[in-house]
Amino acid sequence: MNIRFLQTVVWLAELRNFRATAERMHITPAAISGRIAALEDELGFRLFDRDSRDVSPTVEGARFIEGAKDIVHRYEQLLEDTSNALGPDGNIRIGVLPSMAATLLPAIIRTLRDRFPRVRVSVSTESSPTILQRLEHRELDVILGFPGSDHELYRITPLCQFKMIWVSGQDYPRDDDPIVRAERLRASPIISYEVGTQNHRRLSDYLRQAQFDDATVHYSNSLATTIGMVSAGIGLSVLPAATIRSELLAGTLKVLDVDQDFPSTDYFAVCLQTPTSRLAPRVASIAAECASAFCADVGQNFALPL
Repeated sequence: MNIRFLQTVVWLAELRNFRATAERMHITPAAISGRIAALEDELGFRLFDRDSRDVSPTVEGARFIEGAKDIVHRYEQLLEDTSNALGPDGNIRIGVLPSMAATLLPAIIRTLRDRFPRVRVSVSTESSPTILQRLEHRELDVILGFPGSDHELYRITPLCQFKMIWVSGQDYPRDDDPIVRAERLRASPIISYEVGTQNHRRLSDYLRQAQFDDATVHYSNSLATTIGMVSAGIGLSVLPAATIRSELLAGTLKVLDVDQDFPSTDYFAVCLQTPTSRLAPRVASIAAECASAFCADVGQNFALPL
């Protein structure tokens, strides 16, 4: 029995599939099967029940797997502790929402470069459902966004809360009332988020509650495109204030003081309970540090630490 065999048991228990486990461990399905068989011979009982579709732990196997998880975790912690003197190397794959790419990501990359100069970073900027799905498929190591509904799958590190504000271009009609009543928003097209994303659902709920059934709604999967559309006067949108500070300062976007506030958005660093990289928890911790510093820098009108 060795640590690789225990890691194989842990991954197979999580993935429930020999081929997926083989891909994760970069060996063949036959090698995975051989390791499990060798362990079962040594232990004297079956670890898994197999059929054509699924692999599931036996009662005895489930008890063994819990102990194996503890040993593997301690082993990985030992490697991490002993590597601190030189600093880790390798690759880290980070998935980020556009709002995170525009705010926290630069400081995170700089901190990683300063502390761990041998680490190579790969960044994917995509929608919230996409980066979460890629995390769960182990195509990313850590994401800066939102966790899924099954929190037991993840290590979740709170980062920050961004204030959400209604914005328009420079030429949005003004009247004597400084507060824009929600019903006035119906008169202009509204630029929403990509269908299926968290903020698309929240904006849909907001519009429904405000009885915007007849509103014209456009959709954009790009933060930069949305900002450009609003600046050009194509429509209104509700955006994280922290991501558009430069546009607000330049006057290309202006804040609408709407009588019905839009709720703030909370952001998190998320990796799997069994991370695909030993660097993932470190990146999450660095992201929390950078989020705290960012919030202190921009002020509570834009962002708050969680």
